[in-house]
Amino acid sequence: MTEYQTINWNGLTLEISTEPNQTFSRIAGEEYTRLKVTTAQSAQPLIHDIFSASLIRQAGGTAGFVDVMLTAQAA
Repeated sequence: MTEYQTINWNGLTLEISTEPNQTFSRIAGEEYTRLKVTTAQSAQPLIHDIFSASLIRQAGGTAGFVDVMLTAQAA
């Protein structure tokens, strides 16, 4: 089931969608999540990839993970 969240990051309104990736999780033997981050100001997603679910949890959840990833990209 896809989950949706909206956050404000550095003045941008971000739309975040997450969805468990059952196929990759089965292959890897670990839970993986598809993460997609979009904004109305950009035609391309800011993030669109698969990440370890435990990594997302360690960052404090989806919003925290997205903040860390985008801050690192901006540096």
